[in-house]
Amino acid sequence: MVLNMLVILMVREAGLRSMLAARLALSGIDVVSMEQVDASRITRLGGTAPVLVADGPATQAHPGGLAALAADPLWHRLIIMDGAGEVTAPHLHHVNVTTEEPATAIAALLRGGGAAQ
Repeated sequence: MVLNMLVILMVREAGLRSMLAARLALSGIDVVSMEQVDASRITRLGGTAPVLVADGPATQAHPGGLAALAADPLWHRLIIMDGAGEVTAPHLHHVNVTTEEPATAIAALLRGGGAAQ
């Protein structure tokens, strides 16, 4: 796991957002929820390797969409849940939230950097 990792949750569905925040925090990951990316706030929060965990609707609402998020040098890693897969980048991972335990798959990506199971 990268030291000083800060996970930003940008998830529109409240139940999923709450579950992910709780499960990731219980596994020792620093988590902050945001409705929109706020780079100055992320900088103030600290962490040298910000990771964005977002769902499809949140990425579509972001100015420029997923392509803009993937091109932003702010992110150490992007984990997109059920988002459109037309954008690719080495630090971009897609996770299927219909899996039985999306928090486990996301935590595995955060710790190991490999593909979600």
